[in-house]
Amino acid sequence: MILVLDASALITLARIGRLDLLRELTEKVYIPEAVYDEVVRSGQGRPGSLEVAQAAWISRGQVQDQAATARLRAHVGRGEAEAIVLARELGADGLILDDATARKIAETEGQKVLGLLGLLIRAKERGIVEALKPILDEMVACGFFIDETLYHSILDRAGEEPPS
Repeated sequence: MILVLDASALITLARIGRLDLLRELTEKVYIPEAVYDEVVRSGQGRPGSLEVAQAAWISRGQVQDQAATARLRAHVGRGEAEAIVLARELGADGLILDDATARKIAETEGQKVLGLLGLLIRAKERGIVEALKPILDEMVACGFFIDETLYHSILDRAGEEPPS
């Protein structure tokens, strides 16, 4: 399976020390140059920068269709636009985006979109993680916003008891 990611998932997983989940869930992880620039170069010294720079198993992809990227840039950021185009160019099995506008555009363009939370559900289903609640709680503690209703829905889907 090939996954293409935007910056937010990389940064969040790095913040909670779980970037390894990507490696365990898929054969190949790609990020476009814009995402590498955002996380590693511009984000130097911030969560995710060092982890992504040192992760030899994360491949950087150069987008070929610059016209498509430019068209998408009218609606989403550079990293998101390049991720959408790169996923198409690579024939990726999944595209990890959490921004609602970017997700809608990618789905319109025929991409199979999965957010970070969907990725975590897959990790639980495959037995890669034992429980989602501690991971979700860590993400929230690090600044990742999860609506309370969605939080409970994810725990329910994962077969975990919601907090009382």
